[in-house]
Amino acid sequence: MRKCSLLLALLMILSMVFSVGAYADETSSNYAVPFEINEDGAYYMVEQKTGTLIFAQNEHEKMYPASLTKIMTAIIVLENCPDLSEKVTYKLAIQDQIYQLNVAAGGGLSLAGFSAGEEISVKDLLYACLLPSGNEAAEILADYVGGSGPAFYEMMNEKAKELGAFNTNFANANGLFHENHYTTAYDMYLIASYAMENEAFEEIVSTVTYTSEPTNKNENGYTWINTNRMLNPQSEYYSSIINGVKTGTLDEAGRCLITTAKKSGYEYMLVLMGAELYGEDGKYLSYRADFQQTEQFYDWAFENYKVKTVIEKGTIVYSIDLNLAKDGKKQLQLMSGSTFSTLMPQSYNIDNVRAVPELDVTLLNEDKSIDAPIKKGDVVGELKLILSGKEIGRVDLLAAETVERSEALYLLDQVKGVFSSFWFKFLFLFVMIFVVLYVIIMIVRNHNRRKYRHVRRRRRF
Repeated sequence: MRKCSLLLALLMILSMVFSVGAYADETSSNYAVPFEINEDGAYYMVEQKTGTLIFAQNEHEKMYPASLTKIMTAIIVLENCPDLSEKVTYKLAIQDQIYQLNVAAGGGLSLAGFSAGEEISVKDLLYACLLPSGNEAAEILADYVGGSGPAFYEMMNEKAKELGAFNTNFANANGLFHENHYTTAYDMYLIASYAMENEAFEEIVSTVTYTSEPTNKNENGYTWINTNRMLNPQSEYYSSIINGVKTGTLDEAGRCLITTAKKSGYEYMLVLMGAELYGEDGKYLSYRADFQQTEQFYDWAFENYKVKTVIEKGTIVYSIDLNLAKDGKKQLQLMSGSTFSTLMPQSYNIDNVRAVPELDVTLLNEDKSIDAPIKKGDVVGELKLILSGKEIGRVDLLAAETVERSEALYLLDQVKGVFSSFWFKFLFLFVMIFVVLYVIIMIVRNHNRRKYRHVRRRRRF
């Protein structure tokens, strides 16, 4: 059969390309939560095993990360210090810098407790940075790994871009407020997900209490307690399913918290930024909004969501008109190329999932049919799965059978194609014009000859 014109095919291919560009957003599920959250806060919650987006709000809005920054600080250190037992000296210049910052903060800066000249291992500095959120520990590491603070901050920004966190910029290693130090909930999700793939990092942030090695200035070492009280069995906010990751608090940032939770074969990560810090009276809230909201999110997710199989591999889902088949077959059955399962609310009925085929336009004829030969398993397009008006996923659409081509029908089709081709029509038109012109010329010529003969006869007489 005749193929679509080049222009039509190109336009349709381009339309497919642009539809793929919107694919990630269309397939993300964002369900409403049945509890109150800060409307100005930023949230991003994902089931990690399936990659299903469960909830998002203001996820691409500019936010100040506070001490969530230290996640990236730890990543850079772990990837550039193969020996975590190396000793680092706390420089007086860094101590002076931290002192000035502490004064500016009214004495409320979170510190690990080191003093200038103290020698601490990289490992202990990482614990000091991530558990008590020691700001001096972060800057000691930055100076040691980067050679200077600014050089280290540049390493942080390069890593952020590498991870796809394009709306993030780090201006320090500790997370203290700076107008040019910002991120988004989505970017912090990318950064934290990457960090949790590092075993050393995960071990540190899941630790409740840690005692460091003795130092040259503290023979007993330091004991630090994780600021993430959801990890601590002694805390009113304790949750046995929580694992990591980091807290952060600033007046400009509000309460920030990134956590992961595992239960019943599911694993979630929640990024929460901008939870309430102060009440309407301007005083600190008597409760931790970040911990409370995090618990609500996980209780809701684990209670209401489960993985359901939407379609099985090999399921016949569609048929398409077929041409040139050797056995005279007129329809080709199409099947799903893989099993598709996804996380969804338990109340959702998978029978309501609508399967919409999107065929490869390069294989189609003008009448939307397809030509033999075709083999079982050949990819002929994609199957878009839609539930409640949202695309929840796609699978390949495959030929469910092998069909051989009739050579006689193929030859006849080629002949038809020749007679209907542009060049044949052009040549035919050219010949017809030539013939018409030739006939006209011959008529005129014959007419002129007769006229000339008639004139000659008259002259003779």
